[in-house]
Amino acid sequence: MKKTIGIIILILTACSTDKPSGLILNGTIENLKVGTIYLQKIKDGTIINMDSVVLDGTGSFTLKHAIKEPQILYVYLNKKDASSYNDRIAFFASDTTMTLHTDLYDFEDAAVVTGGTNQKLYSTYLKNTQKLNQVYTNLIKRELTLQAADNPSIEEFDKLTFDYRSYLRKKVLYNMNYANSYRDTELAVYLLLQETEGANPKIIDSIYKMMPKKIQTSLYGKELSEFLSKTRK
Repeated sequence: MKKTIGIIILILTACSTDKPSGLILNGTIENLKVGTIYLQKIKDGTIINMDSVVLDGTGSFTLKHAIKEPQILYVYLNKKDASSYNDRIAFFASDTTMTLHTDLYDFEDAAVVTGGTNQKLYSTYLKNTQKLNQVYTNLIKRELTLQAADNPSIEEFDKLTFDYRSYLRKKVLYNMNYANSYRDTELAVYLLLQETEGANPKIIDSIYKMMPKKIQTSLYGKELSEFLSKTRK
């Protein structure tokens, strides 16, 4: 009898200490009363909804999804304003409880997402690349201005091309250095895949080879391996 009671206690204890599996995202959107929140991923260019919550009278929500490993997911807000801009937040989801806090009137830029090592590093990365993003925005504005001008000079277009290449070199160099610094995380392989266009594949390959086996065989690690295999042919 005592043994039976002991077994029951062990089972109950194990059940009570088990962590909930999968991603749990608790969020708050200031100034939002009505709308629909979606948890999404993009696969092969297609947006896939994985969970959703209809908000009516509150800006708080919880989204859940079982994910096998860290990856980029999105929180999309359908705010019924006929605009498809500034309504989707990217974050590095993990198999843990995460939080999101933002504001209806500055949905993307005001977003603060916490939870997990990859997300912490991703937030720092986004903050550090704000200046580079502004440089890119200014380059686009200059290009549009030149295209709209009656007689733009060749020198102006040449200068724009030179400045764009300079921006691209700085962007790729920063992304590769950041990935190399944190090559024991899934974020590193994601950056090498998505943010190093134009980089020398041999340098990317050298960073990949220094990564732990766990990262090399992760979701993005496998994709990077396939990409590198194609460049070797």
